[in-house]
Amino acid sequence: MFELLSKIAKRKIPDDYGLPSISDAKPVPLSVNNFHRIEENDGNARLCFVDGGNNHIVLYPGGSIDLVRLYYSIFLKGEKIEFGRYDFVLESRYDVDKKIYNVGIHDLKSSGLMNETMEIEERNLKEGVREIAGFVRRIGEWLLIEKIGKKCDYVVRDGSLQTAERGEWEYQERALKSARGIIGISKTCSLLTTRGYSLIAAIHHLSLKNGVKGTWYYNPVARNITTIRGDMFIIKLHPYSQYVFRSEIYPDSLVGDILPQLLPLSSDPTFLGYPYGLIDADINARVSDEEIKTYRTMISDYLDEFSRLEMNAMNAHDIISEVK
Repeated sequence: MFELLSKIAKRKIPDDYGLPSISDAKPVPLSVNNFHRIEENDGNARLCFVDGGNNHIVLYPGGSIDLVRLYYSIFLKGEKIEFGRYDFVLESRYDVDKKIYNVGIHDLKSSGLMNETMEIEERNLKEGVREIAGFVRRIGEWLLIEKIGKKCDYVVRDGSLQTAERGEWEYQERALKSARGIIGISKTCSLLTTRGYSLIAAIHHLSLKNGVKGTWYYNPVARNITTIRGDMFIIKLHPYSQYVFRSEIYPDSLVGDILPQLLPLSSDPTFLGYPYGLIDADINARVSDEEIKTYRTMISDYLDEFSRLEMNAMNAHDIISEVK
């Protein structure tokens, strides 16, 4: 097995990476001329970091009970000066006739951030009931950015500035107008080149092959990218990091202002080259399986017989996965 896996895993280093493959965009050939140095500055901007998390407490074929958590923190000169965390319990049921999910939103801290009810059209959910919490969480993140945007110079969001899905557009638009500038940074990236290679790996390898040192951003990647807001950049935020990241900046004219502000926060050994504010946001927005198990145990004695049977229609995989 080891010999087979070693043979399969080893790949030939490409001579030709191919072109960036991005839907409905005009690719720009990869070139060492597209690397730009990120110059350090005083790091005096107020940076807001935003992330969210969610998990199922109870899942039925026609509904769910979910926990959604939203978190923000504000950093100034490398110090966290403000933060907030908001928890919401969602109670969802499917209306067969209208083909919508009726969602009750219980705001545990009375933040007023989200409405008490929401209707989500079935067509807006690619994975049906399993996606309700994720859908509400994304809207909540945009609402949180809108709320805190004016407190900051720049907002840093976990994830891309992907053009909003159905039902999200208006929230995204309001959020983008609330802040001077916003950057989305994706921890992972599945974009490919036309030869099937990882796009960010190809750009990172191009930098190593040509001796591009220090911190840098790569742009342009492609022209007329309609699937994102602003423009796309590949960024390296620490000279010794093994990681580069896909990011989008809106408006893209602020690239020279935003990226230098992230450098002082990108030296934490926990994840060298990744802004510490996003590490902090990820930890505090996370809804772990262990936490959810506690809530499930708390309500197990209060479920009626039919609710238990509905849960059993969805949870057999989880039961088998726990078998040691």
